[in-house]
Amino acid sequence: MKKPLFNKICIVGVGLIGGSLGLVIKKHRLAKLAVGVVRRKRSAIEAVQTKAVDMATLKVRDGVRDADLVILCAPVSTIVNQLKQISPFLKKNAIVMDVGSSKVEINRAARRFLKKNEFVGCHPMAGSKKCGIEFADGRLFEKSICFMTRRNQKIARFWKALGAEPMYIKEGAHDAWVAKSSHLPHVLSFSLFQNMDSKYSHNPSLKDLARLAASNPDLWTDIFLSNQKQVLRAIGEFQKSLSDFQKALRAKNKTSLTRFILHANKQAS
Repeated sequence: MKKPLFNKICIVGVGLIGGSLGLVIKKHRLAKLAVGVVRRKRSAIEAVQTKAVDMATLKVRDGVRDADLVILCAPVSTIVNQLKQISPFLKKNAIVMDVGSSKVEINRAARRFLKKNEFVGCHPMAGSKKCGIEFADGRLFEKSICFMTRRNQKIARFWKALGAEPMYIKEGAHDAWVAKSSHLPHVLSFSLFQNMDSKYSHNPSLKDLARLAASNPDLWTDIFLSNQKQVLRAIGEFQKSLSDFQKALRAKNKTSLTRFILHANKQAS
């Protein structure tokens, strides 16, 4: 039998992402023992029943103790707090990684609190608007990209075993990229549906934006605040483009409108 990558993996937060990670970890035997840390007793029972983990606990210190790999699966603000919380209980040489949606704030906290352990910031580009262990999917990471803000061969092997392609990127570049490619589209969808009846969501042109508009409000509030600077910058750039379009339309400038659309065609192809 192939030797597991880790003896013990601890997943802090066994919801959609954490539960999906656990399912694949157990399927491919990436750890001898997979332990989950959850907030409620019922969640602990569900995590074990769905076979996302071998055992679950409500106490962080018990979960992370003796773990070779600790995976933090929570909103960014919660992960920042968890980094401080777990620090005293980590064993020497334990690796800590997260799956948060922005990286600058988390990496800054890791440098502050994890003086004796290696931290690898990660962001798998996979997920769903649904939340909870009941939606965990062992195929969630297949053919996806996982950004890593630090090079680590063992963690890269881990993501490859999950079916993802690891890609190294600096934390600042990551946050600028997701602000434009993910966070801004959510801003646009939330804004668009402030003044639009739900009946319009059935229009094929609005289908994807309607899906984004149905995203979890608490999660996305946390994401926007964690990447505030880059999201505001992306919004500013969009506002300028929208203003240019308004000017061309107001002036009935067919040439400018056509040039505007052609440029979008080129950028999107």
